[in-house]
Amino acid sequence: MRMHRDQLRSGPTLRFAMLAVGLAAFGFVGPVFTTVSAGEFPADNPRHLRLVKAKVQAAQFLSKATFGCTEESIDELAERINQVGYKRATTEWIDQQFDLPMSSHEDTALDIIRVDGNEPDMQSGAPSQYRYQAWWHIALTGEDQLRQRVAWALSQIFVIGDSGEAFNNDDKRSKGNGEETIVDWVGMSRYYDMLAQGASGNYRDLLEDVTYNPCMGVWLSSLRNRKANVAAGRFPDENYAREIMQLFSVGLYEMHPDGRLKTNDDGELIPTYDNTQIKELGRLFTGFKYSHNTSTSFYAGRNYGDPMAIHIQEHDNNFDYSEEAGAPNSKTVFGTVLPPLPSPLTEQAVRDEIGAGLDAIANHPNVAPFICRLLIQRLVKSNPSRAYMSRVTRVFNDNGQGQRGDLRAVVTAILTDPELYRSQRLVRRTGPLRLEVVTRGTEYSRLREPINRVTSLIRAVRPTSDYAGGYMMLSSSITDDLGQMPFRSPSVFNYYLPDYQPPGDLIGYQPSRRNPYDSLFAPEFQILNAVTANRMLNRLRTYCRNRYTQHGMRKGSCRITFHLEPEIELAQDLDNMDEILQRFDLWLCNGTLSEETKTSIKNAVIAETEGRDYAYVDRLEIMLNAVLVSPDCAIEQ
Repeated sequence: MRMHRDQLRSGPTLRFAMLAVGLAAFGFVGPVFTTVSAGEFPADNPRHLRLVKAKVQAAQFLSKATFGCTEESIDELAERINQVGYKRATTEWIDQQFDLPMSSHEDTALDIIRVDGNEPDMQSGAPSQYRYQAWWHIALTGEDQLRQRVAWALSQIFVIGDSGEAFNNDDKRSKGNGEETIVDWVGMSRYYDMLAQGASGNYRDLLEDVTYNPCMGVWLSSLRNRKANVAAGRFPDENYAREIMQLFSVGLYEMHPDGRLKTNDDGELIPTYDNTQIKELGRLFTGFKYSHNTSTSFYAGRNYGDPMAIHIQEHDNNFDYSEEAGAPNSKTVFGTVLPPLPSPLTEQAVRDEIGAGLDAIANHPNVAPFICRLLIQRLVKSNPSRAYMSRVTRVFNDNGQGQRGDLRAVVTAILTDPELYRSQRLVRRTGPLRLEVVTRGTEYSRLREPINRVTSLIRAVRPTSDYAGGYMMLSSSITDDLGQMPFRSPSVFNYYLPDYQPPGDLIGYQPSRRNPYDSLFAPEFQILNAVTANRMLNRLRTYCRNRYTQHGMRKGSCRITFHLEPEIELAQDLDNMDEILQRFDLWLCNGTLSEETKTSIKNAVIAETEGRDYAYVDRLEIMLNAVLVSPDCAIEQ
């Protein structure tokens, strides 16, 4: 592991402690998934103890529902928890969040451009970088944190990446009637806004929005997908047909509502679809073209701003498509026979047929457990239990008002389910009076996403930005350090697979009967390797030791300063280390920083700085870094 020069100048005790903590955080030494007694929080009296407990509950909840806790958000939610109870307080918070105006990635990116004195089609300087700058600003400062956090989850389900054709171009063009398209690179920001809007909408509606989106049309080649010409040996592209089933709706194998995989009489898994179904959907998703006000050409110019239009001449009309004689006059999707198409064909008839196909997909019984599991993994934990899955899929199937696929209700169910807060047991102790946090570990936990580790750090440390307009931004150049970056998924399969398992055996642990798969998964570990671990540790260390982040932008640079003045003042006295660690624990580890880890950090800091109180700023920075790279912080409970 590479160490910076000033690290090498540190004493041996501190260097060893920091290295051990950092390596443990990424699974290189010792077990990551363990059940342990975590942190302790002293209390002056029973009333104070109730407040401390509410703060830990608030921090744990907010770590899953936002891009990171802030001192203010913890205090506000904790106060409400004490007033009305946990379930009511968190449900109110969710409702308030969804009712906030949506932060727009497109509008934010365009405003940053204006602040810089540039234009979206500036034709130089890679303006597509503004989409990443806008994402960071919204994640770090947006008031609608829940909507944006769910949008981030949805973007890892309905995946597109910036390697799509012309996704980074700075061109626009006429779309007829005196109107122009948006600049090409803005298309992905508009796609992301579509997901953010859909976070509180209906799954079926979002599935249709995704299907007609031109960026998705390019990414999975449904755009300009032509009907068959058997004589010429041409058949419809099946890319989107395959992925809408495998990744966006039903998955590969039939599931019970509690997440268990169904088997046939021979004990074999039951596929949700076969090649015939892929061909049927391939035929359904034909005839899409770019929207244009006046052109009737199937090859109208690029337009990433409007839903795709239908070119009826290239939509499969159920005739002359098959090698077999006697082709049926309707398509079939999951046993549902779609309505026959009229002759002559009309655009509305095509849209009705596609809509009927999407209805058949969205109503498949596998959709609820498949989508709910993915959302739980992205918001709460890697291995939801059978009971957790059952409760959430029940809400997906019926929100209590007879509506299926209500994503707002599903997110509420996920974030207010008892399994979220049961990952931590909060125990009242006496002699002295204190709150003990006991973590359940393993099946209740997950490795935090690198993106969320960065956002949670910055949001916690009272950040301010020196950039014009107050914009708070990081650069996409840190992609290699984190192993992921919004808009930069390497493939339609996201940054990692939901069923990824790190190589090797999990010694001494057997999945419980509550686990639907009889096996454990750890998706985020797929992007964790010696290179990303080293780079991530060094990146976090640089942020902590400088107490700011600074990245080059399209114009100048953006410095985000950490305001830890109260903690710096406390750090002047070694006797205040416990209080500092408790604050960092609450903000960054949600109460799970173990006493063992705290002791290791304190002993190392004391060994290096005792008698050197003038080094109190270094002392504070070292403590922040040590907490951030600890296994207790890297693994979210």
